[in-house]
Amino acid sequence: MTANDLQAPGATPSEEAFELLSLLHNQALDRKWKRTTKKTIPIADVKEAFRRMAPPPGKEKELPNRVLSEYLRQLAGAGHMKRSPRTDGERVPLPMSITLAPIASAVRPILPMPPLCEELACVEGYWALPHTTDHIRRAYTALNTWLLRGDKGTPVPLRERALKIFGSDRHFQQPKHPAEKVFDGLNAKPLFSDRSTLLKIINAFDVDPPLLTKEYDSVPLEEDSGYHSPGEGRRLLVVENSTTYWSISHMLQRIDHRIGHVAWGIGGTFQKSIGSITPEDEISDIVYFGDLDVSGLRIPVNAGKRDSHLPPIRPAVELYDALFRLGEPGRCPPKEAKVSAAKAQELASWLDPRHRDQAVDLMVRGERLAQEWVGLDHLSTDERWHADVR
Repeated sequence: MTANDLQAPGATPSEEAFELLSLLHNQALDRKWKRTTKKTIPIADVKEAFRRMAPPPGKEKELPNRVLSEYLRQLAGAGHMKRSPRTDGERVPLPMSITLAPIASAVRPILPMPPLCEELACVEGYWALPHTTDHIRRAYTALNTWLLRGDKGTPVPLRERALKIFGSDRHFQQPKHPAEKVFDGLNAKPLFSDRSTLLKIINAFDVDPPLLTKEYDSVPLEEDSGYHSPGEGRRLLVVENSTTYWSISHMLQRIDHRIGHVAWGIGGTFQKSIGSITPEDEISDIVYFGDLDVSGLRIPVNAGKRDSHLPPIRPAVELYDALFRLGEPGRCPPKEAKVSAAKAQELASWLDPRHRDQAVDLMVRGERLAQEWVGLDHLSTDERWHADVR
């Protein structure tokens, strides 16, 4: 920063006073000053900066404290700093400290509003309001971009639609903003707080997590149950997340298969709940499908270490194949962001050999693929997904 970069808000200090102010700013910046807050500097440090200046013309014989005091008076009068009331008590008294005024606004400029499509015209009046955060503006921008593409397709569950809208945006590929859950935490006016209108605009619908039951009798999909019995077979298909569980259960009503039961794994809960399966349940084999990340692969690996009476847990190969083809990686939470190649290889060894190298690369990079990328629109138009589980 140079003296020429500074302009007085009030009375104009001399060039020499501005030079001192520039030196004090640079000194403070070297000490991690954020520019948006006040900064108190002890007089010893002020003198240190002053000594780096050349004597002003015609004032070479003046007492240094007198010259410094005059510079500080000018800068304080122009609003660039404040002097402490206490002085050092010298013949030419100097303040014990000075406090620099902020030189940058703490308020960041808001994101520019894009030309909005007709469905988002209601957003315009809310864009610049204080409670509309940049996160909300980014969500509107991504939604606007998706709507302008005109690719609403058929109705799908909300989290699957969220991935289509936000999954390619780097802002929503962060751990605290996982793309598939963006709509879960948005309730801002005017649109995100109006759920029915939002769902209509994005051609999506809510899917509620099912109630849980241990009954394996045939249960109509209209009822809420932790297990669905869509067929007469003895195979159990376990799905990590509730939205994908709903979509797969929905599609199994429309195809021929040997899957006797479909279960919602409830994330990591499956590592323990698998122990509730007994020989009387007559489960012949267990097929699993979950997120592709450290925790998503740790779940079936740990579940497979449970009671020996249980059949082995194998991956739903074609569903994972679709996930690798359709998904766009997002960032993992910090606790999973760094995993050794050895650990990644250990977890990936559970997968089919064709997917192991891809999974290792994904985990080592600290990335993930949410299973909701394999959504209802894909399940309803592609028959390969159930080739190895039917």
